[in-house]
Amino acid sequence: MAKKTAAKRKRVRAGARKAKRKTTARPSAGRVRAFELMVAGLAHDVRTPLTGILAAADLLSTSSLGERERRWVAALSSSARHLEALTTLVVDAVRTSGGNRALQAEPFDARALAQAAAASLAARAEAAGLACKVDLADDLPTEAIGDPVRLRAALENLIDNAVKFTRQGEVAIKVGARGFAGGRVRLVFAVTDSGIGLTRSEMQRLFRPFAQASEQVARRFGGAGLGLVLVKRLAKAMGGDLTADSRPGEGSTFTFAAVVKAVPSQQNA
Repeated sequence: MAKKTAAKRKRVRAGARKAKRKTTARPSAGRVRAFELMVAGLAHDVRTPLTGILAAADLLSTSSLGERERRWVAALSSSARHLEALTTLVVDAVRTSGGNRALQAEPFDARALAQAAAASLAARAEAAGLACKVDLADDLPTEAIGDPVRLRAALENLIDNAVKFTRQGEVAIKVGARGFAGGRVRLVFAVTDSGIGLTRSEMQRLFRPFAQASEQVARRFGGAGLGLVLVKRLAKAMGGDLTADSRPGEGSTFTFAAVVKAVPSQQNA
């Protein structure tokens, strides 16, 4: 009887281990592909209302507006066009074989990108009742080769965090550039806020997937805890890094660095 009971327990344990392996197994390629197509469909559908937003922004820009209102409209249009570019990126990634998500290499104006990010920060800061400072270096390349869509996406994430975690005071963005041999340029974006800040232990949790700085922060401000993880990975892929400097109650500074290539005319200049 004891042997039968032991054998039964062994079968039960074996069945439990098998069931656990099934539940923790990686999803099949078919399921992954189906999810990718669903995301691509959603991204494609988002473009429809975006067209209306862009059209309304264009109409507003031709109306009688004050200087401040024109800045708002410009920031609205820039953000909408950036979102449109992101949706295109998602659709194209799924369309390619295997869903390739390699970084793009296309010409762009790094100074114009920095100005657009600064305008986005200024508009969000004004809406939140915060002061805003902008410091753009004079030597930012106007002709560079890189991935401007993903670069802008990383900056928007840092900008969103700066405003979200600041209840009073100011936010700021500082952008600089440093040239290297071979025509490479290191772009450095520092986004600073006077918000809640972070303790040393909270800093250690920042770049863990699905982890917020603390449970209190997660409950108060929400979020999935993925943004900074993805931004850091993106910075690494671009030959740079994402670093943070923060003190509780004194605010934070997140510095995003990426390496781009200057086109020959910019190198000669």
